[in-house]
Amino acid sequence: MEVRVLINNRLALKKISSSLELNRKIVGVKFLFTENEYEEADAKAAKAKLPYCVMVKLATHGYGLKSTLETSSCGGGTRALGLENTKPEFESGCEYYSFGLYQDLAVAKNVVNNITFCSHRLYGVMTKPLESFNEKPDVVIIVTDSYNTMRIIQGYTYKYGTQTGFKMTGNQAVCSECTAYPFENNSINISMFCSGTRYLAGWGKSEIAIGLPYAKFLETADGVYNTINGTEQNAAKKIIKANLAREKLEDPGIYDNDAYYIRLSKNNNNCR
Repeated sequence: MEVRVLINNRLALKKISSSLELNRKIVGVKFLFTENEYEEADAKAAKAKLPYCVMVKLATHGYGLKSTLETSSCGGGTRALGLENTKPEFESGCEYYSFGLYQDLAVAKNVVNNITFCSHRLYGVMTKPLESFNEKPDVVIIVTDSYNTMRIIQGYTYKYGTQTGFKMTGNQAVCSECTAYPFENNSINISMFCSGTRYLAGWGKSEIAIGLPYAKFLETADGVYNTINGTEQNAAKKIIKANLAREKLEDPGIYDNDAYYIRLSKNNNNCR
């Protein structure tokens, strides 16, 4: 099983990294349900308290970590991931209302009611670059710009059709919008980040986060690869073809002057 996982990981990473200009490593997230799983997880244990989103940020730079409730410093993350239960002050909406993000308690309560939390209970969580995983992670997180986000959505749509259930509030971005929601709903989600993680992790102003289940990441990477010809302009196609050749990947059928919008401009709407 581990050999197959490695092969799948490498092929998907080759396809997506050849097709897109990614400046950060793609992150895998693994839920650790027992103390034994935590001890066996192949990553350094966090020595000090830090937020989950900072763990993800470190993984985009190549650093793997595992953490428990005791080494987690953000209640939003621990609740969303299933490391601890919610408390009455959160459930009432009072905690969110105190943030100054919602005009009244009713709106704050509505937001609380609609935030996605993992329904399981964890002992710990591990984050590290996807390329470092020998087993299947549970969730994959990609941090990139708006153009690459478009291409990833196109790759997802190529395989699964329209995703109609995006959920964004600008709050609990990495933990809920990019981890809990994709896992609980088995679907892709986009997050514009939140002010908290932008402060704590220092993401770039133009960066966007995408979360999706591991199996759907594999298919989405293939979808991005197979939509190169229909979406990219000639200059990008030249670079991508060189990338594919370097990675010894087959050309999926890339031709100059053959994107869908070029065909439409020529009134060529025939099915192929």
